[in-house]
Amino acid sequence: MNLNDITNYIQSICENISNVLDVDVTLVTKDLVRIAGTGIFKDKIGEKISEEAIYYNVLKEGKSYLINKEINKECNKCCHRQQCKELADICTPVKLGNEILGVLGIAAFDEEQKNKFISKNKDLTEFISSMSDLISFKLDEMYKEEVKTMDDLEKEAILKAIKKYGSNTESMKKVADVLDIGIATLYRKVKKYNIK
Repeated sequence: MNLNDITNYIQSICENISNVLDVDVTLVTKDLVRIAGTGIFKDKIGEKISEEAIYYNVLKEGKSYLINKEINKECNKCCHRQQCKELADICTPVKLGNEILGVLGIAAFDEEQKNKFISKNKDLTEFISSMSDLISFKLDEMYKEEVKTMDDLEKEAILKAIKKYGSNTESMKKVADVLDIGIATLYRKVKKYNIK
């Protein structure tokens, strides 16, 4: 399962979060490649971020983080500390089952935003986590739609034909013709799939 399959959806989620919270938002994959973003992150889509970034810890540990640049040890170790404009971050894993697919994060670039992150940490983390769940659900839904068995496809075709032509005796003959199967085969399949 790959987040790159739904980048447009992810970008729209990032933009909506950004509009609601008035912060910059980004999403990186488990390979640490940024695939969506708003504000300054939008220009960095496609770039790989450093393994020294807190996002790497989120991927390893699978838990959410609030980072305050002034006090977090992780920030002190980062080689990008001097160029980093982020004062605080809240980031959370994007999971599907037990697999961590990426990290969704919001960033504070001024003192007001940073203070809001710190004072509303729990609420913002829950909100960002629920947004990462939306991304996971979308990806899961897409894969479930893609992976249909032959039986699923056959049942859908029969249902569609019956809906179009009807289910009386004459109509079922037309359904069998359209599906290019015999009438006895059609009735066996109707019974097999419990089509009423």
